[in-house]
Amino acid sequence: MDRAQLIALLDHQDDAYQACRAALTGGSPFKIFDGSLPASHFADIYRVREIHTREKGIPTVGFAQAVEALYALGEQPLQVGNVELAEPPYYFQLFFSAETSAVVACIGVDQQHHSRR
Repeated sequence: MDRAQLIALLDHQDDAYQACRAALTGGSPFKIFDGSLPASHFADIYRVREIHTREKGIPTVGFAQAVEALYALGEQPLQVGNVELAEPPYYFQLFFSAETSAVVACIGVDQQHHSRR
């Protein structure tokens, strides 16, 4: 998948998708990983991560909505990818339909928290 295709897939109007799309438009690097796992696998992991970020006061965007979407997808296979914005440092976790024809969830996590420790 090229950059333009990924930007086109980030067509939702919520904050996480818009911020990720802006990062890609600005040239941020991205990766899409081979292989897939059931959405339920990711839902359990990211529910714990969402709780952790909230408890630590780490700013995020789209986290709760993404976890809900992952649970709703049940056993559907998903692929993952990411986008890393350098300034300000933000990490976007993307979840794709198995054939990568749609982004089904997007999470953004502020990385400045890590550099302040």
